[in-house]
Amino acid sequence: MVVLSNIPTVQLCAQQPPLNAGALFLVFPVGAQAVGMGQTATAAAGRGEAAFWNPAGLATLSEDEFALHSASLVAGKSNVLAAYFPSRGIGVLGGAVYLVDYGDLDRTDQNGNTIARIAPRNFEFLASYATNLMGSFVFGVSYKLVQFRVDCSGDCRDFPAGMGATHALDFGGQFSVGAGPGGPLRIGIALRNVGFRLQVQNQAQADPLPTRLAIGALYEVRLRPITGHTLDQAFDVKLAADVDSPWGQVGQSETRLGVDIGYQRLVRLRAGYAFVQDGLSGPSVGLGVETGSLGFDLARAFLTGSDLQVDSPTFFSFRVTF
Repeated sequence: MVVLSNIPTVQLCAQQPPLNAGALFLVFPVGAQAVGMGQTATAAAGRGEAAFWNPAGLATLSEDEFALHSASLVAGKSNVLAAYFPSRGIGVLGGAVYLVDYGDLDRTDQNGNTIARIAPRNFEFLASYATNLMGSFVFGVSYKLVQFRVDCSGDCRDFPAGMGATHALDFGGQFSVGAGPGGPLRIGIALRNVGFRLQVQNQAQADPLPTRLAIGALYEVRLRPITGHTLDQAFDVKLAADVDSPWGQVGQSETRLGVDIGYQRLVRLRAGYAFVQDGLSGPSVGLGVETGSLGFDLARAFLTGSDLQVDSPTFFSFRVTF
């Protein structure tokens, strides 16, 4: 879900404290593959970006993966550096560093003169583990160190710049339905952002983490191959659907739908639609290309009914397997 953080937008009055919305970045989408499919990733597998949606999806990684993800969001620019390493008999281990930069903001006095520069940032340090437990069932868990900081340069008197940090966990599971361990239907469930409040100024202003429960499904259909080719050489279509809701709240469920069509991993075309809250619903499209050990993904979301300044955020992912 692409949301507008409550970070101050352009200017701050000298008497205005920074708004403590440091936990909202945890619901920003990560990864161009997921965004291209309408942010349907609870049942996705075999890619490192699964760590941000459902860590169980990491369990099907067959090769070491190094990845970079970037996005131009409404609130600011986000960048992720990630690496994951599968090990036979142990599972998949890895981690990521996630930065959301809201840009440098002007702090002005009552006459409109710039007297300082404010630099709000979010950091997340992620450590993940996933493994196959039994049959087609896989399980994953991620630990998160979450940080929000506001730095001030210039005349920073009476400005409560500071830093807050907290800890959180993601849990997830996936299983396949159908013939063999890699059946055509994959079901996923994830509980994300379970942890302590993020406190920057004082306990009264501490932010609760956006804990969410997500359930998703992905169904793969292989089309009829060209005469003389095997089924593995045919085009395939993947249909996905996710439903998630804030933990402990009723009536705020959000639905996402996505489709992915392509030839093996060589070329993938994606599209989706997110039915989410706060006027941020809208379609998305994406493209994926893979050659050898290199992979590229590009996605764009088109928000409808929104007053946001940037209504078409762009996402880019690059990965190397070895």
